[in-house]
Amino acid sequence: MHEVLWVTGLVGGVLCLTSHLPSPVRQWLPQAVAPAAMLAMAPGAGGRAPLVAGTAALVVACLWQIRAGCACRRSVESVNLAAMALLTAAAAVVEQSHHGGDGSVGLASAQLALWQVLFSVACWSVARAGVAIVRQAWPPRIAAHSPGRRALMLGEVGGGLMVTAMAVMLGLP
Repeated sequence: MHEVLWVTGLVGGVLCLTSHLPSPVRQWLPQAVAPAAMLAMAPGAGGRAPLVAGTAALVVACLWQIRAGCACRRSVESVNLAAMALLTAAAAVVEQSHHGGDGSVGLASAQLALWQVLFSVACWSVARAGVAIVRQAWPPRIAAHSPGRRALMLGEVGGGLMVTAMAVMLGLP
């Protein structure tokens, strides 16, 4: 199951990246970090160190997105990258706890993991809804042209696939 979820998250990262490719490098480079961070979550990828490095890279990408991202999608993509950074950090903690103890995963930890998944997806959904509400109340003043419908669709679908797949991967024992 981890393999299917990992490939789903990786496809989501590639979709987000493809939605930016005709843009300048400063706008698509933060999105290129997302598939690289998904590689750190690959089944059997080598433990905690790649997850910590992926978390750091996602935090930098999120800050870069806030500062230099596409004006019309800056807030939405920042929320996606921040959620991915939190989920990658949580995966590093889970990885350490799985290898730090006796190796057994009990029913209580499986129930806790399910609540972590639900909480992560709920927080991400609320943050994304908040971005949409704020955008309706205070529309951005954009000097540049907004991306096409296809690019917006790819970005939205890709972000949803990435965050949801990462959250579910985190919750599986």
